[in-house]
Amino acid sequence: MTEPRRPVPGPFSGPLAALCLAAALGALAGCATKPPDIEVTGSVLSRERLYVPPEAVFDAALVDVSRPEDPPVVLARQRIDPAGLLPYPLRLSFYQSQLHPQGRYEVRAAVRRNGAILLDTPGVHPVLFDPAFRHVDVVLAPVRLHRANVAASVPLRQSYWKLVSIEGEPPLAAPAEGQPAPHLVLQRDGDRAIGGDGCNRFVARFAEEGGQLRFQVLDASVRLCLQGAGAGQAFLRALGRVTSYMQEGRDLMLRDIELEPLLRFRAQEWGERRIDEDEPPMLPQ
Repeated sequence: MTEPRRPVPGPFSGPLAALCLAAALGALAGCATKPPDIEVTGSVLSRERLYVPPEAVFDAALVDVSRPEDPPVVLARQRIDPAGLLPYPLRLSFYQSQLHPQGRYEVRAAVRRNGAILLDTPGVHPVLFDPAFRHVDVVLAPVRLHRANVAASVPLRQSYWKLVSIEGEPPLAAPAEGQPAPHLVLQRDGDRAIGGDGCNRFVARFAEEGGQLRFQVLDASVRLCLQGAGAGQAFLRALGRVTSYMQEGRDLMLRDIELEPLLRFRAQEWGERRIDEDEPPMLPQ
């Protein structure tokens, strides 16, 4: 019986063939990835002379805030590590197709040391749709640190706080159809907070000073929801009992007068993942 012929190794067989195939696939992937076609440029500075620790890191992001009831969508990020001394050059590259004429966009920036925020943007730095207005100068200012926020990695104000749990209540149910998850946003300017309980939305006034925090609900919509309504009244009742807060990393805990936890939140955003995390980016649900 004749033994079957075995293929004779050629110049592109074995490990060499695998290397060639990997190189070809890499080249095709590179061709398929279109580079960003536009960028926001500018300077990051401070109105006062600030000390920046040598191990500090600077981060900036271009965010879409067109829908305040949803988490901000990060379109581009920039990091300088180590940050060095101010000022910093700002360069955020993205795609023109990501912008819409009626959208609202802004640049947010911070300096952190070991993950804790030291400098933050005290104001709003908008980016306009018109390409002629893509230069933005960002102003950083020191964060007023105290016991409640010394370990925070995101600011109390402006962050989108997604409700994680209500102390003493069942686990949160899915929100009503077409409604965002229960959340809270303390606006950057003024004393207004906006939020939702998974069914209805509300507006509140807040007062914050040195770790003390109080809310007064001013107005709330009234909708009947078969789904997502369970946490509504419990959320607002707990919010009215808040007297202080504590931040750690991207987590926020609101506490009562006896320092017992009432509400737990986690800062949320969609789009480009943070440069210092390994998890995949979060996408709109």
